[in-house]
Amino acid sequence: MPSGLDVTFLNNITRAKFIPAVKNVLYNQSPLFNRLFTKGRVQSMTGTALQWNVIIRKHAAVGRFTGYDVFANQPINPTVQAQLGEGTYYAALAISGTETRKNTGNMEKLLDAVKIQHDNAISTLKEQMYTDAYGDGSLVGNRQGLVGLSAAVSATNIYANINRATAGNAAWQANVNATAYTIANLKDPTSTSYMPSVMRALYTSCTHDHAPDLIIANKAQYNLYQDIAGVQNLRFDNEVANLGFGGVQFGPGVAIIFDDFCANATMYFLNTGDWNVFVYSGANFDMPEEGWMRPPNQDAVITQILWSGQMRLDSPWHQGVFTSIGAT
Repeated sequence: MPSGLDVTFLNNITRAKFIPAVKNVLYNQSPLFNRLFTKGRVQSMTGTALQWNVIIRKHAAVGRFTGYDVFANQPINPTVQAQLGEGTYYAALAISGTETRKNTGNMEKLLDAVKIQHDNAISTLKEQMYTDAYGDGSLVGNRQGLVGLSAAVSATNIYANINRATAGNAAWQANVNATAYTIANLKDPTSTSYMPSVMRALYTSCTHDHAPDLIIANKAQYNLYQDIAGVQNLRFDNEVANLGFGGVQFGPGVAIIFDDFCANATMYFLNTGDWNVFVYSGANFDMPEEGWMRPPNQDAVITQILWSGQMRLDSPWHQGVFTSIGAT
């Protein structure tokens, strides 16, 4: 181990200072994760959290009868098992023996070096995870990341091992509006494509026993809605999320927020009560138990910050998405 380096101190300061900062950044600097985190939708992983039964088929042994009619006594199994693989991420930190020897007796400079690495690693990790949170869950190098909104809020793909195109799986389909709405028509109150009108229609399509409570748009679509709201004197929301994510009020209890990681011309209607982010204990932006250690083939000490878990959507038919709203 590089001489002059107090690894116990390094472990303590990393766990006490750096790890809490990582969790604060990753869970609070994303409008999507911020809303789920503050509503208690981020929770520890259980053994079956990513393998669960969903009811998506209608009960067959139900009907009318008269007199001595014979009942249909054999109901179908209404449940189908959904399954997701965990997404795993890491960010590596290291201090070389050269850095240690040059700064012997000056722990502050060593900590500054760690902090620079830490900040850069977390910035990159944040970008990757936030991007994946809106992605389609495709494997990269045969490695699973987050199965994001593009995969979950869809109507034609396979999500959580359930094929939405299979007959009887209609309840596993989200409400998708793929119409290419132009900016000019979205702004025109006389057009059938007037933005508040088409948004209201999608919101209604997503509303069954409960309704969406969060709309996420790209910055361009968010600004477009604000422009229309300003012209038409629509009501604005005074709500501010933890780190200042301002919201425009679409309806009572329904905030519209923007996220740079949301694809252009895309707008999601989400019921946050149907979402969970499950995280494995010990891999919630945590270091390995052994902390900082020296590899056998390097003059350095290294560690990693690990995250392992997954986003899970339980009720796709309460969600919706515009895939081409205001693209031109």
